[in-house]
Amino acid sequence: MATTLRAPAGTDAAALVARALTTEPSLPLVAGGGALSKEMIRVNHYGADATRSAVLSSLAALGAALGATGRQVDFDAARRAVSETSPGL
Repeated sequence: MATTLRAPAGTDAAALVARALTTEPSLPLVAGGGALSKEMIRVNHYGADATRSAVLSSLAALGAALGATGRQVDFDAARRAVSETSPGL
């Protein structure tokens, strides 16, 4: 499964993903392709990455990257959303 996220307005998704991957290059993150590369982010949590840890680590890295740009980040809300929407992970 892959989850698609929209980067906040005014944020370049490709740059955000690149920043997130500097801390953990093995995370299953990729910016959308083509016309969507500036606004969409995919978390490719399938196969070996089909774990709660992979999803939470990806969100934490994206949150840290967003926080580094001065954006407000609510890590607890992100963790709750994962728990509520992905109980099988």
